[in-house]
Amino acid sequence: MDFNPKEIKRRAKADFHSTWVETAKQIPQKSGANYLGEGGKPHPIHELTQQVRQIFLGLGFDEVENPYFISEEDVYKQYGPEAPVILDRCYYLAGLPRPDIGLSEEKKDQIRGIHEGFDFKGFQKILRRYRQGEVEGDDFVESMVVELNLGEDTASKILSLFPEFRQIKPVASKQTLRSHMTGAWFLTLKSLLGQRGLPVKLFSVGVRFRREQRIDASHLRAHYGGSMVIADGNLGFEGGLEITQEILNRLGFTELRFEKKKGTSNYYAPGLEYEIYSGEVEIADCGMYSPIALANYDIDVNVFNLGFGLERILMQQTGREDVREILYPQFYSSLRLSDEEIAENISIDESPETQQGKNLKEALVKAFKDNAKQKSPCRIPAWKGELAGVEVAVDVVEREENSKLLGPAAENEVYVFKGEVYGLPKDAGKLKYDISKIKEGGVKLSFGFLDAVCAYFAKKTEEQIKEGGRQGYLQVKMAKSPQDVNIHVQSKARRYIESQNKRISLKGPVFAAIQYRGN
Repeated sequence: MDFNPKEIKRRAKADFHSTWVETAKQIPQKSGANYLGEGGKPHPIHELTQQVRQIFLGLGFDEVENPYFISEEDVYKQYGPEAPVILDRCYYLAGLPRPDIGLSEEKKDQIRGIHEGFDFKGFQKILRRYRQGEVEGDDFVESMVVELNLGEDTASKILSLFPEFRQIKPVASKQTLRSHMTGAWFLTLKSLLGQRGLPVKLFSVGVRFRREQRIDASHLRAHYGGSMVIADGNLGFEGGLEITQEILNRLGFTELRFEKKKGTSNYYAPGLEYEIYSGEVEIADCGMYSPIALANYDIDVNVFNLGFGLERILMQQTGREDVREILYPQFYSSLRLSDEEIAENISIDESPETQQGKNLKEALVKAFKDNAKQKSPCRIPAWKGELAGVEVAVDVVEREENSKLLGPAAENEVYVFKGEVYGLPKDAGKLKYDISKIKEGGVKLSFGFLDAVCAYFAKKTEEQIKEGGRQGYLQVKMAKSPQDVNIHVQSKARRYIESQNKRISLKGPVFAAIQYRGN
């Protein structure tokens, strides 16, 4: 069963809790297909991650998982005077303070209006434990359900009475998300050097977070990095460069250029940080850690470090120029859709839910087609039947004089041709321009304007009768967009059409109307 997002959002806005409970009934208990299969497609970043892991493991490096959270104090230990500008690129972690919530008599009356006999003492105990950190935020509603014997929807409604939860503002801590893998290496080395003999050879692959000012073809706020360290009292800089050369060679980079960085990062020793290029593109950075930074962690041996961004490596390997296409192809890759695929992404938006509503829709289509040229004003009986337990009669009508039951575009058919979507009359001679190529070479949809409009009429009649309405008038006039004729073009197809500077031309004078009355 497909959901109707537009309808669900409308209902949830009016009554979230009831809609939350009722829409759960739409989810089937049994699956209608077998979802087990073979040959799934991996993400290229994780294929490269596996390749990098195998290279390091094959060279005798041990894999570690480095901390994601780095304190502000550690950034100062590592970067010294440079720390403030590094912190400017870091994300600080913030949390919501737990509010002190009181229960006034007015608030108690509101709660009693939702649940008579509410256990206020038990609720106050839960609030107290929440403030003390014994109850986590995502367990709060469950605690109310279990300890106060409430339904989920009742607990949620009561919780919504407390604006204190919504008005809390985040408070920043001194913890940051790691912006460089180096920020974590000092912590790991301090812990491990006392546990194992030298040399210590470690590597890690993981995400780094940087507060970039913009997202573009070469900047992301979260990206993957591969990094290694070698710690040993006898280690020299040239030894580190030799290992770096071997690692990058195994990644497919054979022509490398090492350039001394003009402005050394403070956690490296002066003159011992190098940028590594393949052609004109920087692919890695390496160097010897500064004795000052090492001393701040009581590390008394030399440490060599190599780091590289996996996305940049992939860009070089694949020839891609946009890092976003590599990491997030679902959002940024160039989309290509055939006319058949576009047609599959176009559907009637709102349709009746009941069988009676579906019968009404079909009866309206027939009545409109059979009487399309009937001169107005006119009213033609179309359907009689039961909707939501009410006997209902529906007529197709046109109230204006000197017109016809239907407008000229009401019976338009829908075609997709060379990436564009058209609403066209059956009679090609009705238009000033030649549409024969579209009709002959295009993909015709299984429904037209009238099918979609009548589905809308039936749906709304069904809804209004269910909500207590006993008579009404519904009309579609001039269509200027797909929505005006109850046609939905999914975002995937719309995005492709717009990216190709193509058109969606579903418009014209529809002028169709119905009138219903219930007994």
